[in-house]
Amino acid sequence: MPYSLWMTDIVCAGILAADFLFRGIYLSSRRRDYMLSFPGLVTLAVVLPVLPTSFFLQYHTFWYGISDWRFLYPMRFVTCYIEAKAVLSRCHGLMSPVQQFAMLCYLQLTIIIAVAAGVIQIAETADEKYADGNLGEWTFFNSFFNSVLAFVTIQSPPADNPLAKVCVGALVLVLILVVPYQVSQILALGSSFSPYELASHTPSPTSKHIILCGDLTPSRIDHFFREVFHDDHDLVDINVVVLSEEEPATSLISLLMDPFFEKRASFIQGSLLDVDDAQRAACGSADAIFILARRVAGETPASCDHRALMRVLAARREAPKARVFAQLHLSANRHLVADLGVSSVLCFSEVMHSLLGQNCVCPGFSTFMYSLTSTSSYDSSSDYDEPPAADASWEDRYLHGSSHEVYSVELPPAAVVYGKTFSEVASLAYAQCSGVIVFAITTAESSKGNGGKLLLNPGDSYTCVGEETVFVIAQDRREASAVTDMQPSDSMPDAWTAQRRGSKSRQLSRGASSKAKRLSMTGSSSTGNDTPSSLGDSEMSSPHRRQSRFVNWQAEAASPASTFSQENRGAWKPEDDDDDPLAIKTSGLSPTNTISAEAAVIQDVAALHFEVGHIVVCVLSPSSFPHHLEYLIGPLRVRALRQHRPVVIVTAPLPEVDDYEHFYRFQGIHFIVGDPFRQSTLRRAGVQRAFRIVLMGAEGEVSDTGTSELLQDAACIALHKTITTFIGPTQAPRIITELVNRANVHFIAQNLSVSGWFPLAECDAAAASTSSLELARNFAVSPAFAAGLTYSTSLCDSLLINQFFNARIKNILREFIFASWTDGGVGTLPSTPATAGGFGEAVVSPTLSTSSAMGVQRSSLFAVEVPMDFVGRTFEFVFHYLLSSDGILVIGLYRCRPDAMLHSSSSVRLLTEGRWTNETKRDPRARIEVPERDRSVPFGYVYVNPQPHEVLTGNDLLYVLSDIQPCWAEADKD
Repeated sequence: MPYSLWMTDIVCAGILAADFLFRGIYLSSRRRDYMLSFPGLVTLAVVLPVLPTSFFLQYHTFWYGISDWRFLYPMRFVTCYIEAKAVLSRCHGLMSPVQQFAMLCYLQLTIIIAVAAGVIQIAETADEKYADGNLGEWTFFNSFFNSVLAFVTIQSPPADNPLAKVCVGALVLVLILVVPYQVSQILALGSSFSPYELASHTPSPTSKHIILCGDLTPSRIDHFFREVFHDDHDLVDINVVVLSEEEPATSLISLLMDPFFEKRASFIQGSLLDVDDAQRAACGSADAIFILARRVAGETPASCDHRALMRVLAARREAPKARVFAQLHLSANRHLVADLGVSSVLCFSEVMHSLLGQNCVCPGFSTFMYSLTSTSSYDSSSDYDEPPAADASWEDRYLHGSSHEVYSVELPPAAVVYGKTFSEVASLAYAQCSGVIVFAITTAESSKGNGGKLLLNPGDSYTCVGEETVFVIAQDRREASAVTDMQPSDSMPDAWTAQRRGSKSRQLSRGASSKAKRLSMTGSSSTGNDTPSSLGDSEMSSPHRRQSRFVNWQAEAASPASTFSQENRGAWKPEDDDDDPLAIKTSGLSPTNTISAEAAVIQDVAALHFEVGHIVVCVLSPSSFPHHLEYLIGPLRVRALRQHRPVVIVTAPLPEVDDYEHFYRFQGIHFIVGDPFRQSTLRRAGVQRAFRIVLMGAEGEVSDTGTSELLQDAACIALHKTITTFIGPTQAPRIITELVNRANVHFIAQNLSVSGWFPLAECDAAAASTSSLELARNFAVSPAFAAGLTYSTSLCDSLLINQFFNARIKNILREFIFASWTDGGVGTLPSTPATAGGFGEAVVSPTLSTSSAMGVQRSSLFAVEVPMDFVGRTFEFVFHYLLSSDGILVIGLYRCRPDAMLHSSSSVRLLTEGRWTNETKRDPRARIEVPERDRSVPFGYVYVNPQPHEVLTGNDLLYVLSDIQPCWAEADKD
C-alpha cells in the first residue's frame, strides 16, 4: 500500500476513533446503546480494520487478496453519509430548508450507488487472478459508472458474478422505491416555499442598489419602477430590491420578467424586521431605503405609523449609513423618527389635505405640483418649433407641459447678473434660454451672515450677486444648464421695454410703495446683500418699466391678518344682529375647559345666508373624522387671498377634542352632521350653491386581502356620481375628489364626460392614438386628473421618490404647499405647523426671519383670469410684461374649455321709433368680463410653461407667483 494512502487511512481512522471514544462513550449517558446503534457499529466497522488491525498486516490493508474482509470497505461511504448529514443539519443559516433537503436526497442517492458499486467491484474481483491487486477493468470508477448505467437504462446487469447480479438487482429495486419518494418530497417541500423566499441580492462593486419595503401593492411597485428608471434620471448603475412580506402578484411577476427590469430589479419575499431577510436583500450596503406606508381597512393611522417606526428602526440597525425615506399618516407622529437620521418624512395628512385645500383656491394646483415633481416624457411627431395647429388636441399641449420638471442650477457669475433684480434675471433667462423659467432662488450670504433662504419669486425685492442656486422649470437638464451659461446683456427683452415708463409712474401698484419702503431702510436694504440697487441708485441702474397692472387691495383692507373683512364676515352671519354664535370664544378659557365641535354644528346652511359661495367638505368615513384637517383649512385662510369663503364639513362623526383644537380658531367653519350619500344631507349643506365640493376618501387606506385593489375607492366614486346627479353634470367640475388608487381616476372622468365639457375624443388624431385601455393605464392623461379635479394618495410616492434624485425638491414643495399659510398668515395654527414644515424640517416664518425683516417678498401660486389687453397676446409677451410691471412671474396656464357665454358679437333686431334695425351686441370675450358670481366653473387642463408663442385666450387662467392674489387694474391707453 502506498505510504501516502496508508497515512491518510490512519489519520481518518484516528479522528473517527477519537470521536467515538469521546462523544459516544465518555460524554454519553447511554454508552452501551450507542455502541450497539447503527452509527456506532458503522464507525467500528470503519475504524477497526485500520486501528489496530492494519499494523499487523503485510500490506497494511485487507484490500489485497480475495478475502471477504474487503466487504467492510463500502461501509466507509455510510460513514461519509452520516457525517455529511450532521454537517448539513448545521447549515440552516446558509441554506433554505428546501435546499437542505434536496442536498440530503442527492447525498443519499450517491451513497446508495457508491455502496452498490463497491460491492459489485469486490464481488467481481473475488477470483484468484485478481489476488495480486491488479483489478483490470474492475476499477471503482467503472463499477460506479456501470451501476448508474444499470439504473438509468435497466438493461442486462453489468456483472457476471452471482453476488454482483444480486447486488445490481437490489440496487435497481431500492432506487426505484427511493427516487420517486424523494422527488415527491422535494416537490412537496418546494411548493410550500416561494422562490422569492429563497432569493437574495448580491451587491455589485460597480453599481448601487436601493431597497423598497413597507406596505406595498403591485401598483405602487410598478409606479416606483417607472419613476426610478425613467429616462430623465439617466440611471445605468442602480438596482432596485423589493423587500415585501407578500408574494408578488401575477402582474408583478410578468413585470419582473421584462428584459429591462429583469437586469435592474429583484424581488425578495421577506421582512425588513427579520435580520436574515435584511441580509438577503443586502440592506447593509444599500444606498437608500424607502419605507412606504398604507393603512389597512379598519386600522387606525397611529397603528400604521407604529409599523413604519419599527421598519425605520430596523433600517437604522441594518444600514446605519443608508439614506432613509419614510411615509407616515399623522404629522403628530413625526417626533417618533425625528432623532433617527431619516432623510425625508412625508406625512399623508399634511400633503393630501394641503393639496385639496390649495385646489379649492387655485384650480389644478395638485396636477401642477405633480407635473413639476414627477418624471414624464413627451414624445410627439409634432414640430414645436412652429406654433401648434389651431385644431391640435388638448393632450398634446398638456403632455408637453407635463414633460417639464424642476432642476436646480447656479446663476452665472457676477459679471452677468450682479446688480440685477430677480425679475430682470428671470426675464433674461427666459429670453436667452429658449423658454426656461427661473422661479425660485436661494439667497446669497451677505456680509452680516444673512441669506441662504429659499424664496419663490422674490421679484424686485431681491438683487442677485451671482452664482446663487436657482430653481428652474425646463424639459431636461441640458435646457436647465443653459441658465448657468447665460451671457451679459445690456438690454432687456422687447416686451419689457416696449412701453417706456419710469418706476415713478407706478401709482397703482404695491410695488411703488413697497419699493420706496425698502429703499428707505438702512443697512443692506431689502436684498440682504450689498448691491448698487440696495444703496439707493436703482432709479438710475434699473431699466424702464411698464406701468403696474396691479391694484394693492390689501392697502384698503382694515385688518387682513387674522380676521375676515366686514363684507365676508357678513357672509355667514345669522339673520339676527347678535354676534356669531358659532365663533369659538378663546378668552378666559382655562386648561380644564373642553373645546367641543358641537358648538359649530348647524342644521341648514340656508339659515346663515352666505353672500359668497362656500366650500363643502364631505367626509366619507362613517366612524372616524380625518386627522389634521387644519392643513386643508389653512390654505383657505391666508392673508394673500382676497376672499375667505365659509367651510361646511359634512360628516357623520364629529372631530375629537384633540383634532378640533388644531383648527377651531379658524373662523367660518361649520359642521353638518349626516350621511353625505343622502340628498337631504346634501341639500342642508347647500351643495347646489357651493363654490367647491371636496370629497375626502379613506386617505392612504388599502382594502383587506382578497379584495381588488381597484375597489378601494368605490365609496368615493359612488359619492361623486351621487353629487354629480344631484347638482347637474354642468356643475360636476366643482367636485374635487381624493382617491387611494390612481388607476381609478378614469372613473371620475367617466362621470365628467356626461357634461360634454371634456370629450375623450376631442379630435380624430387623439381618438386614433388613445384607447380606453391606454387611458386606464396612463392616469395622467385622464381629463379628471389633467383638470386637477382629483388627486391620489398613491401619487405621494412620486414626491418621496424624486427627493432621492433631488434632495432640494422638498424645499420647493414646502414653499409651494405649506409656506403660504404657516408663516404667520390668517389663522396660524397654535402648534403643529410652526414646527412641522411638511417634510421633516421646520418652516421658517418670513415674518420672523431675517429675509422678511429686510423686506424680501415671499410668493405663492395663484390662478387669475387673463386681462382683456392680454387676450390674443403670446405667452412670452405676458411673461415679460408682468415681470416688468409688477414683478409677477407667470409659470403656466390653466386652459379652460371654450365657454358658451363667451362670444365675439351677436346681431339683435330692435324696434326703434317704429322701425326694425339690426344692432350688434357685443358679448363678453373673456372670463374677466363676466361678473365673478356669473362665471362658469373653471374646467380645463394644466399647461406648465407653454410654448413662448402660445396665444392666450379669454378662457385661460394664468398661474402666477405673487406675494398676494393679483387684482388687475385698467391698462393704459397708448
